[in-house]
Amino acid sequence: MTPTVTADAPCRPLIDEIATFLVATAIVLRETVMRFEGTTARITERITMRSTQADRDLIVTLQDFDRLQQEFVTIAEVLTQVAAKSSESWVRTEGGGHPAEDAIATISIADLKERLMRHLGSSMFELPTELTAEDVVF
Repeated sequence: MTPTVTADAPCRPLIDEIATFLVATAIVLRETVMRFEGTTARITERITMRSTQADRDLIVTLQDFDRLQQEFVTIAEVLTQVAAKSSESWVRTEGGGHPAEDAIATISIADLKERLMRHLGSSMFELPTELTAEDVVF
């Protein structure tokens, strides 16, 4: 007869660390999607009202669009790095930072890195049901 072991107790810290990271990443991803939607709307508006010459606002908006594309790629890379971590590496050491910080450290976009670390540092375990443009920090 095999002894009954509650798998939930030893796994709880691991699950909490992964959940914290996923919530922080989801919040940053939602912010980026909202910015993407706004930028797409501005591009559409500029192109429909465009004169024959390239206008400065359109160029700046296209640069914003490119920046958002870079953020999406970076978020995907971070998720890929974190997914490759072993379950043992997800257990936080005494006084250590979040286990996903090594993957976040590779992010080259300073604003994205700061936003993710800020959300990771918060103890939010629930995603806000809806963010408005005023809630998004750029």
